[in-house]
Amino acid sequence: MILAIYIISVLYCIYKMYNSYSKRNNDPLYATPALETLAILVMAPVLMAVDVSMTWIRLYKERKQ
Repeated sequence: MILAIYIISVLYCIYKMYNSYSKRNNDPLYATPALETLAILVMAPVLMAVDVSMTWIRLYKERKQ
């Protein structure tokens, strides 16, 4: 179960990183995000939890106004 959560969080973070490189018009295949990938491998569950919670907070504030 813990391994599944870890794998899902790593895939989620890599997907978000790929999208951020695509938005900046950098080719993700040639951008060499090696340090970011290493950080993702170490802190993926924490990064995913923070990203999901911040997204929910942002959506709540937008809907409240």
